[in-house]
Amino acid sequence: MGRSGLALLFGSGANLVQAIPAYCAIGSGSGVLAVTNTHLITEVDRNAIGSRNVSVVNKVTFTTDFSSVEMSGIKLMEFGIFGSSVANGSVNMYNREGFGSLTFDGTNDLQVQVTFEIS
Repeated sequence: MGRSGLALLFGSGANLVQAIPAYCAIGSGSGVLAVTNTHLITEVDRNAIGSRNVSVVNKVTFTTDFSSVEMSGIKLMEFGIFGSSVANGSVNMYNREGFGSLTFDGTNDLQVQVTFEIS
């Protein structure tokens, strides 16, 4: 019951003083990654999470879209989910995902979906 309730709370978008995931940030990732990082290595854009899905018990999926204009010229190497709109230095990062670079030429949009499982 508690895990399901927590997933529903995360998915509700309730204003709990930056206590729930509300923003997705993307970055170029050039720099040194440490386990103590509370932000992306090199953040280039941050958007509000567009939708939340809690249709699966104990899971919540966050979806954020970035337009082709926002993505133009970006060498994407990382993204993360945050509770605040404050870039770099905010201490409310829920996760960070890093990967090999993807270069955007202004013709592609980006949609980031992150699923948290409360177990």
